Amino acid sequence: MPSRSPRSSASSAAWFLGLCPVLAAPRQEPPAASVQGSERVLQLTLEDALRIVLRNNFGLEIERLVTEAASYDALGSWGAFDPVFSATGSASQSETEQTNSFAGASVVEGDDLRLSSSLVLPLTSGGSIDLSFDHINSKTNSRFASFDVSTTDVLTAALTQPLLRGAWRRYATSKQRASEIVLARQRERERETRALVLLDVYNAYWNLVSAEKELAVRELAVDLGQKQLAQDQRRLEVGAGTEVDVLQSETNVAQQEELRVRADYSVRQARDSLRRMLAPRPEGDYEAYLAAWDWPIQTLTTLPEADVPQSLDWRSSLRLAIERRPELAQRRLDIDSAELALLRARSERQARLDLSLSTSSAGFDSDPNNAFDKAAGWDFPSSTAALTFSLPLWNRSARNAENSVRSSLRGARLQYDSLELDLLAEVRTAVNEVDKQRETVGAAIKSRNLAQRQLEAEQTRQEVGLSTTFQVLQFQEDLAQALSTEVLAKAAYAKAQARLVWVEGRLGEDLEPQVEGR
Repeated sequence: MPSRSPRSSASSAAWFLGLCPVLAAPRQEPPAASVQGSERVLQLTLEDALRIVLRNNFGLEIERLVTEAASYDALGSWGAFDPVFSATGSASQSETEQTNSFAGASVVEGDDLRLSSSLVLPLTSGGSIDLSFDHINSKTNSRFASFDVSTTDVLTAALTQPLLRGAWRRYATSKQRASEIVLARQRERERETRALVLLDVYNAYWNLVSAEKELAVRELAVDLGQKQLAQDQRRLEVGAGTEVDVLQSETNVAQQEELRVRADYSVRQARDSLRRMLAPRPEGDYEAYLAAWDWPIQTLTTLPEADVPQSLDWRSSLRLAIERRPELAQRRLDIDSAELALLRARSERQARLDLSLSTSSAGFDSDPNNAFDKAAGWDFPSSTAALTFSLPLWNRSARNAENSVRSSLRGARLQYDSLELDLLAEVRTAVNEVDKQRETVGAAIKSRNLAQRQLEAEQTRQEVGLSTTFQVLQFQEDLAQALSTEVLAKAAYAKAQARLVWVEGRLGEDLEPQVEGR
């Protein structure tokens, strides 16, 4: 690989330092930025890549912020039951012309100072308690008034409680429950996004690993071709070979070099695809951030070997998927939301029957203290009980609203059933894919071993003059192809395993909880 000029330590470390805070997990070494010659190489395990992306991915951070907003909305919805205190102060002055002999003066003058306050306590039963206090200070010149200056205090306690429409806790707290369902659904949406991002990282990481292995295969093919070319040239020099053999070897080397260049380009593309998922946002020195994109990524996690065949029970995977897949959880929450809307619609279709209870006490005196004592002592109480009934005669709005909600609920249940059916097919496909890829890896390894033995045998035959360069080159190509097939099979097997875990809804569960966005 061509060398690059060394970077300053501050600039070259800027990008990597952005990754380190999330890599302090127990039993997990952070990715190392090694130096090869004048070039820095970021060494990553698969788990390193997964942990880094949980911190740096923009989509995940956006979903975390949406979840945070939904959490505040759910908490704030309970503010509907917060007590409300209100107070009003007013002053009025009036002059009234005498209209009869009982006015008390030719011009009746009045000055009033009024203070009204109330405390409303909303109840989760749908009703409310209202505690109020009215204080009125009056001054008049009427001869018939008991006092020139008087105080009237009134204390009132009232209870209002619906008995049919809008009654009781299930209806009264339905909006708060709806906000909690929205929050729960958003959390499942965040979990779904997290799983998809991790699956993309799995695929990108294994793509890079397979690209690196493919590059190694192509370098091996170039090396074998060069050795064959050198051997054919020596054979030509001693008269044991022909010029055609040399030309065939030179052509083979050129072709293999072309394939090596393509493989090298694929590695660089795969590195950039993975780096795009891992790279933090540019902070501070933007040039250092750009320079870090030139760092090669070296993978440390190897492709899995074909393990001992085991019987995968797709029914167990389906049970896990039904329990853990966030998509199904969201559909279940949609059903809960529709059932909650139906509860509200049923309540709103009923007649309104409201119970009102109130009691008050008034105190009147020239002395404000005496007036308040009379009111507080409930010396002159008055009480009222009332039932208020109302019913829209046709009630078409509420009736059709209930029918609409019933249809929405039925649709939500059908969507769940449809998704569960799709999931069943997805689980079976994922299980079958793991089984198929495991067998493919075993076949690819066997094919590679046979291709290697065939090449060794053909090279031995050529040494004793029983084979030609063309045949040896053909077996070299067969070996290279077998190696490539083995690499692709192992990468497909690794991806199939990751996809099965994702289908079951377990992807990323072994990682630490998400690091909050910065």
